Amino acid sequence: MANPSAPQAVLTDSLTKVTPGWEPGSGPLQLTGWRGETVSFQVAWLPESTSHARPTRPMRLQVSGQARRYAVDLVPVQLPCWERHGDGFIADTPGLLPDVLRPLPDGSVALQTTHVGWHCVWVDVTLPAGDVEVQVWADEELILDETVPVTTVERDLPDHGVEHTQWFHADCLATHYDVETWSEEHWRVIEGQFRAAREMGVTMLLTPVWTPPLDTAEGTYRRTTQLLDITCQGDSYRFGTRNLDRWLDLMAEAGLSQVEVPHLFTQWGARSTPRLEVVVDGKPRLLFGWDTPATDPAYQAFLGQLIPFLKDYFAARVGLGNTVFHISDEPNEAHVESYRAARDSVHALLDGCRILDALSHPEYAELVDVPVVATDAVRGFRDVGIEPDWVYYCIAQSWDVSNRFIAQESVRTRALGWQLYKADAKGFLHWALNFYSKQLSLGPVDPFAETSAGGGFISGDAFIVYPAPDGTTWPSLRHRLMRDAFDDLAAAKAAEQVLGRGRVLAIVDPDGDLNYDAGWILGEEWLARRQRLDEAVVAALS
Repeated sequence: MANPSAPQAVLTDSLTKVTPGWEPGSGPLQLTGWRGETVSFQVAWLPESTSHARPTRPMRLQVSGQARRYAVDLVPVQLPCWERHGDGFIADTPGLLPDVLRPLPDGSVALQTTHVGWHCVWVDVTLPAGDVEVQVWADEELILDETVPVTTVERDLPDHGVEHTQWFHADCLATHYDVETWSEEHWRVIEGQFRAAREMGVTMLLTPVWTPPLDTAEGTYRRTTQLLDITCQGDSYRFGTRNLDRWLDLMAEAGLSQVEVPHLFTQWGARSTPRLEVVVDGKPRLLFGWDTPATDPAYQAFLGQLIPFLKDYFAARVGLGNTVFHISDEPNEAHVESYRAARDSVHALLDGCRILDALSHPEYAELVDVPVVATDAVRGFRDVGIEPDWVYYCIAQSWDVSNRFIAQESVRTRALGWQLYKADAKGFLHWALNFYSKQLSLGPVDPFAETSAGGGFISGDAFIVYPAPDGTTWPSLRHRLMRDAFDDLAAAKAAEQVLGRGRVLAIVDPDGDLNYDAGWILGEEWLARRQRLDEAVVAALS
């Protein structure tokens, strides 16, 4: 029998969340994927237990090949779920849970004890790759020596083919790092977060042509992050794009090809206008805002010049087909008239443009050109004959559907990929790549210490990447799960070209019950189905 006070190390899969009180499972570990795909596993380790001091036996990890390693750090989870909640959570009381992936240096690495209980290292392997050898020492004693088999499908993993946007909050980055908006320091951290977004399958970013009128308490304003230079002389507006050009250049360098223009009217009702920074008669001024009705003649005259300019600009830069406009977010029964009035005021100007807005009520679908439907509302749309092309989830989707909360089982996050595949979805939206703020933007938070937006959202809803102390971007465990979800989607679509859709569905959804709110299975079964899919493709190709 093992000495309970002795250090331990075991391998586990990428759908395990190793908490301090975790109990190791059993079963073989194997990695499969397509060329260019990054697959992952974890090395869980437990320092020696002492009754009087910190552990004295230093532990060390060695992983072969070009694998990248990350310490899985714990974060405070103030709000793991609502008091009343569905299943699929690993915790339902506040505590410390694994989430931050802190990069470790190459080569042999010392394992640092940071808390009582189990620790973890996340390992990324980009294919093609040979089998991975993992060794862990305690002092000079080798306590883990295992090889992880790796199988590569000898075809490149294609793009997943679904438009994927995560709303980008440039103001939160400037505030967190205490730098001037659009300073070189600001651009540097923005660039890193662009790359992190692309790594998790994002294709489109909310671009602050003007400061987005989102998640802001009525009568208050977020920090100004307006890319577009606006000058007014009399009734004429002129527009400069120096910063906007740079933003789009950095997006392109990161592999991001699609743009969301901020909402033309305020959230939850479209009653008011965004606030704009404008140089009027040579002096900077703040125009419009909460006190300006959506249909105000001066604002409408401004839009009459702005929208044609933006259409021409984005058509030349990324193509209008890669540009999305918004009216206002989430209209409901209380907003029908104000939303309709705002929409009608700009509909002719936006002729030929794509217009998307989040919507959870099918009875108002005619208000929105392309409704982005909450995943827990999809059945209601289907009941009236509407199959949503676009879906989203956020804080409200906490029962029976996929989400990316810190306290959720990992498979609940990764499941999104095959859900999108089965539904033949065209797009997915989430409101927050990096919202480091209290709910309604009422003050900044340190995301390493506050994960629930000041108690307003379930922990993990407001951001999925961390702003590292050195200005780089650290991924989260959930970031990797979203990456894997969209890789599952890409693999299913690529496998369909070899096997046919029917056989792909027979492998990934053998019971035929996979849906946005159904078909839940254990993580090990999810990984087994992915392995069977890859093996079927390998067999067919050979």
